[in-house]
Amino acid sequence: MSGFDRGLERRTSLVGRVASSAWVAEQPRLADAVTELVAEVGAAQVDLATQAVALAQPGPVDPVRVVRHAAAAGLSRAIRLTTSLPGAVASRRPLRDPQGWMQDSAIEAFVDQLALSGPASAELARLIEGGGALFPDALRRELASRDIQPLPVEPDTVQTILDQAFGPRVRLIDDLPFTGTPVSQLHLAEMAGERVSARIRRPRIARDLDTDSRLAAGAAGALARIVPNAGSMGPIGFVQLVMRQNLESTDLRYEALNLVELALVLEDAALEGLVIAHPRPGCIDERALVIDHLDGTPLTHFHGPVPDAARALRALTAITLESALVHGLFWADPAPQNLLVLPDGRLAIVGVGTLGRFTPELRLAGVRVLKAVFTGEHEGMIDGMRIAGALSPDVDTTALLEDLRSSALLDPGKILFGGESGLLDALNATVGIMLTHKLQPPVEVTLMLRTVFALGELVDRVDPEGGAGLIAALMPLIPRLPEIINNAEAAVTDAGTI
Repeated sequence: MSGFDRGLERRTSLVGRVASSAWVAEQPRLADAVTELVAEVGAAQVDLATQAVALAQPGPVDPVRVVRHAAAAGLSRAIRLTTSLPGAVASRRPLRDPQGWMQDSAIEAFVDQLALSGPASAELARLIEGGGALFPDALRRELASRDIQPLPVEPDTVQTILDQAFGPRVRLIDDLPFTGTPVSQLHLAEMAGERVSARIRRPRIARDLDTDSRLAAGAAGALARIVPNAGSMGPIGFVQLVMRQNLESTDLRYEALNLVELALVLEDAALEGLVIAHPRPGCIDERALVIDHLDGTPLTHFHGPVPDAARALRALTAITLESALVHGLFWADPAPQNLLVLPDGRLAIVGVGTLGRFTPELRLAGVRVLKAVFTGEHEGMIDGMRIAGALSPDVDTTALLEDLRSSALLDPGKILFGGESGLLDALNATVGIMLTHKLQPPVEVTLMLRTVFALGELVDRVDPEGGAGLIAALMPLIPRLPEIINNAEAAVTDAGTI
């Protein structure tokens, strides 16, 4: 099915679903606003993965951004010459362990570059840090030891962006954002005498992220040569993943549609552990978006476990892993910056960032891989990889199957009874084996892998005491796997792709 056909199918489906949604009906004129948005950007949104692959190539870059990176690189070298190098020389590590010293130095310099190069690089750091086994462990450890956060956008600039997008209707109440990511920030505001939340995209962020994504291929390639066995998806997969997320997160019209689509999934699942803010019709723009103001504490500032962690995790699993397999749609950026803890203990989504979208064949591949993970049918994992298009003709499937069978971390008993760590360890092992055999999964599959790793980190924040977990949240899904597989097979047959 072409991107145009998928866009037309999505328009028909989504328009029909919002017309019958009680959640949509709570906000007057929202159904009409969604219909207009889908006509405007819906077809492009379902084809973002294809766009990312096409754009993840060397090409023209912003010279201003290149100059900033060059300045950051020079400052990084100066920092290393005056801090790390004297200690390394004194310990004679460059002579004792030249390879290890070169690896650590390259990683430190790369993280310096991210820390010194502004909001776009801070967003890149955020994506890498939450990427699990998709990125080298040493790189993620170095990022975790830093606090790479951009300065907030000046209040006058925020108000100017709102004025340009919506006229004088939306006025800031608080100069400082109460949550946000390096791409956008969320402010308390007022509209027609009512408190609302206003999200604005940082100035220049879309252009800077585009330039950084193109430059990242060279940086990732150099890192792969210096750290050949550190484990990462490789420079091309890296750039495609980052570009895929950037294309969606920098356009707040997509953000508005994403809030609606996640709410529809949650409504369909009839789960109450999560609240999603409505976008406000008439206040949806590429650079700015007004949503409901929900009175809660940003999860990034909340201490201790969420009051009803099990219920919250069940809902989060429903709109990520479960929704990917059932609906072919999943929240691909489950970051704490997008969540609030409400006074009644529920979580609230006030930002989405990115939604992943599975074609019918990717849904089928995902269900077969998940079933194989829980049953130990490793042939089913390879079958799922084949359906997903991750197996090139030169992959030795016999050796791949042997590596899957011989991994102790892929033992179903350890996964089912090992709690959250058992599932994440199994995923780490699977990704490691895929990388060893140079499998090349589609961008949306890589996006799902990153989603699971990010969800694992979110679980630790929502339930730091470990009372709940991903396995417990996934349990209601396991008895439904045969039904889900049948539905996925029927969807593939209808699409005529396999």
